[in-house]
Amino acid sequence: MKKILLLAVAVIFTAMFVGHSFAVEASFDGQYRVRAFAIENAQDFNDNIKADSDSWIDQRFRLNITLKESPVTGYVQLQIGGNNGPSSSKVWGANSDTDAVNGTNLSVVARQAYLDFPIGPVQLRLGRTEERHGFMGGGMFENIADRYIVTYKASPELVVSFIHAKATEVSTGTSAGQTAANAGVSADGNDNDRNIYHLGFTYKPQGAMYDVSARAYYVRDGLNYISRTGASTAGGDWDAWWLTAQTTLKFNPVKIYLSAAYVDGESNPANGTTSYDIQAYALHGDINATFGIVTVGLVGGIGSGDDNTTDDQLETFYAPAGAGYIQTHLFWQSGTGDYSSNFMDSASIRTNLNTQNGSRETLSNVTWAGLYADIKATDALTLGIKGATFNKTESLDNTEDHIGEEIDLTLNYKIHKGLSLFAFAAWFMPDDGIICNTTNNQATACINGTVGSHNQDTVNEYYARIQWDF
Repeated sequence: MKKILLLAVAVIFTAMFVGHSFAVEASFDGQYRVRAFAIENAQDFNDNIKADSDSWIDQRFRLNITLKESPVTGYVQLQIGGNNGPSSSKVWGANSDTDAVNGTNLSVVARQAYLDFPIGPVQLRLGRTEERHGFMGGGMFENIADRYIVTYKASPELVVSFIHAKATEVSTGTSAGQTAANAGVSADGNDNDRNIYHLGFTYKPQGAMYDVSARAYYVRDGLNYISRTGASTAGGDWDAWWLTAQTTLKFNPVKIYLSAAYVDGESNPANGTTSYDIQAYALHGDINATFGIVTVGLVGGIGSGDDNTTDDQLETFYAPAGAGYIQTHLFWQSGTGDYSSNFMDSASIRTNLNTQNGSRETLSNVTWAGLYADIKATDALTLGIKGATFNKTESLDNTEDHIGEEIDLTLNYKIHKGLSLFAFAAWFMPDDGIICNTTNNQATACINGTVGSHNQDTVNEYYARIQWDF
């Protein structure tokens, strides 16, 4: 592992000092983190099961290398450990480079690699990049993919961008990308790709107390379709449009953030069967005010759901790609920027909450509200508290709608320049809308209390992270 990393750095330095490349400027930065987790009752909401208590420590290292010879810039991000999540970083005590839990997470991988250069009035970026487009207090679109990005700065206030991401490439020069599952879709391999297109703008007037953004996404998947239950199924295709808008308003000492999204599309199973109409929406708002060292706020959102999973309407909101709606430490934790255990992302919990086409990454069939307060105790120390309540937007027949409540306590402490401690304690109190039974210690759907037992023990998580950004 060390040899690979040293070789990569050696190659870069050699390129810098050979011939014409002597003029190349190189800069390095990166991140190293160590995290500790302790979590209880997350599998079945029952503290009587010994196996339902877990703790571990993991670590991850990233090295960012920027090479520049104006006006061209090249960027490579090397990483030891996975992209995100406890099972994809180097877990202490899991020493094998190929063990079943952690795979090859000790290998050095190129997480991102791209070129930046101008062509006339536009800036072009080509390669594998990580993108996060704002919406819902995080990223409605958040992933790493091969893409090109065209950016045009029309004025100091207005920036317009167009992005085409290739999520799946079925054929690389032939139309032989057919399988038994999708044989009826198309004879052309290109029609089986998954493509994501994005056009958006950001307008920030100089000196103004507001900014506004709007975006349109179009996604077509020619290899799979979305079923009535929301599963991605081979043998058909689907396409959809997302229209989003957001604004930030500032009225000292009050700050307001609002965002909205609407999705419309169609899912087409193979062989001429009935198509499904996709129609969904989401709204998010955050209003806060700062008084001296204290900031207090109200935050919440609503994402559409579907109360009938047998008809031809798919009405649960979901995002065009991976998302990062990180709002609370337990219930709302997902995306490449997450820092929690993502226990809410299990398939069984999605089923019980009826997040039909969605996931725990966004406002999928959830209506919620929270109160929070942050205290900047010193220049180095910030403390926070948040309380939130969650409900299903739409409930299936004979099911409950109240999901539960959560309380979070948070600490941010700057130890040294670039070195910080982030820690939290979080408690999630489940209610009848999510209660499961304890069969085989796995969460299974519980309809109106008639299946299994009602275990309503609180989920606890305690987390600490030391992170050095250099």
